[in-house]
Amino acid sequence: MTVRALPVEICLDCGPHLAADCAAAAAGGAHSIELCRDMAAQGLTPGAADLAAARAQFPRAGLYPMIRPRRGDFDYSGAEIALMLEQIAQAAGQGADGVVFGALRGGALDTAALARLFAAARMRGLRSTFHRAFDALDDAAAGLETLIGLGADRIMSSGTRWGSSGGAVAGAQRLAALIAQADGRVEVVLGGGIAAATLAALLEQLPHTGAVSLHAYGSVLSAGRVDAGKVAELVRMAQIAG
Repeated sequence: MTVRALPVEICLDCGPHLAADCAAAAAGGAHSIELCRDMAAQGLTPGAADLAAARAQFPRAGLYPMIRPRRGDFDYSGAEIALMLEQIAQAAGQGADGVVFGALRGGALDTAALARLFAAARMRGLRSTFHRAFDALDDAAAGLETLIGLGADRIMSSGTRWGSSGGAVAGAQRLAALIAQADGRVEVVLGGGIAAATLAALLEQLPHTGAVSLHAYGSVLSAGRVDAGKVAELVRMAQIAG
């Protein structure tokens, strides 16, 4: 039996302590950072100064800013898609390694907009993550195939419906099916309530193959700040036998 360590991504909310939070994530062994502004709104596009501060404290590859121009749903206007394209270009110019975005039309993918967003990221050498808007799709299996065809590098899911209170542990069965379907063709990022205390119970329900990583936010905070010790414990627990 072999054991592999799953990469751990830490979501950071931009604020006055951003530099210290990035440094703590790095010290704890985080493999990547999702950088967001206004996590109370489930994450919006960070500013240039925030990205520069994060880049200075997290020099390794794996800095992924959110590209989301407003709170609310993911049905974007033409003007909003144009703004997202500008934000992708700006992120590349500020040293990002990838970007995180989503675009829907009701409960389906906005394939026309996504083709432009994926192409914009790809031409700048950025990895693309389709964020948890994936969990708002009416047909996740079909959506996965479409996103692979469009060139997604990573897809984030909790396995539970967007807007519900359930997290990845509750969605383990759907996550298992998603990982099996993906079959290593795209990285599946497990998000939603990922914590060291419950990780073993989640991982034992999932396939031990494929490209899988973990995404955590609240579980690695102490008094609202990133706790390097909690990050390190999550990294330590992120082991899967195969």
